[in-house]
Amino acid sequence: MWKQSEDPSKAADPQDGEGWLVNEQQGLVCEFSADAPSAQAPWVTIRTFRWRKPDYPIPQARRRMLRDSAVMEWKTMQAAGWRRCLPPVR
Repeated sequence: MWKQSEDPSKAADPQDGEGWLVNEQQGLVCEFSADAPSAQAPWVTIRTFRWRKPDYPIPQARRRMLRDSAVMEWKTMQAAGWRRCLPPVR
């Protein structure tokens, strides 16, 4: 199913709430990207895609949360079996 084109360990650590995770069993990739900060706190947008090569990623869900909550979500997803990856190549 998912084949990593490059070694994800060479990818930089997520900064400013940005990065990608993949779950091979579910065929999903998830993008964490920095969103426009408000006066109170920084926001992160989390977009989930269904993806099977060679098809294009198909959007499944989009949500916006505070950066602290997004960091907790990132760690929870990794503990549940998601792993860090590079953005999918289209």
